[in-house]
Amino acid sequence: MNISGWDRPAGGRLELGLRVGTDGRTELASRRQAFPLRMTVPHYLDAQDETMAFIYVQNPTGGLFGGDRLVVKVDAGNETRAHLTTQSATKVYRTDDRGAEQHVDLSVGDGAYLEYVPDTLIPHARSRLEQSLCVRLGRGASFVGTELVAPGRLARGERFAYTRLNLSTSVRGPADSELCAETMQLEPARRAVSAAGVLGQWAYVGTLIAVTDRPGLSGALAQTMDDVLGEPDGAVAAAGELPYGSGAVARVLAESAPAARRALDEAWAAARRALLGLALPPRRK
Repeated sequence: MNISGWDRPAGGRLELGLRVGTDGRTELASRRQAFPLRMTVPHYLDAQDETMAFIYVQNPTGGLFGGDRLVVKVDAGNETRAHLTTQSATKVYRTDDRGAEQHVDLSVGDGAYLEYVPDTLIPHARSRLEQSLCVRLGRGASFVGTELVAPGRLARGERFAYTRLNLSTSVRGPADSELCAETMQLEPARRAVSAAGVLGQWAYVGTLIAVTDRPGLSGALAQTMDDVLGEPDGAVAAAGELPYGSGAVARVLAESAPAARRALDEAWAAARRALLGLALPPRRK
């Protein structure tokens, strides 16, 4: 399967083109959408940077079902600034045969900045998900992305009761060179997620990647992220430099969603300060 998932027809689909408008704000240049995916109009929520567009991807079905194949594609033009997120947590429902697929394909134009910060992924018992995130950076572009995976519906007694999660990420640079790639595959029936070397005692796993084509930022970015993570309450976390001086990655293991989110926010705040000179934006959900 192509990492970006564009080799087969999609079910739900959302394609967005972004550009810089005459007033300097990032605006919507094009949109195509097919049920169940849709979007809000761009909002401008950050008083620190009123040019940045905040876009919420919506799925009114409430989650991913067996046989779903959802594709989100965003082409962020040169010099744009955008924040892409979801309306709420993404639930992956039980599937008896066919699993669900979700593919996110992001192009970040020259000098542009894009952050993708979806809410928590919650896999229900007996669910299956194949997910890919494919990012392509232009010259001088930067991307920050986060992911937080829950163990299941803990209030229902579900803890690692899903069948399979296969989550892949790939980032390529201006010359189409691969800057970083990762696959996280969790199959509790084959190997216990709570085993040593997987998640151990922790329930939640979170990741943040900050990738940039701006030279000279990588080492300082990784060190700053690692410093702010420190020893978070209810979690363990660390950050390190990506290959080729392309940025940094942080990993968080936590006993609760709030603990994981606090640690991820610390890493996100450090990345934003390094790349934009800005604090975290307000959350409006």
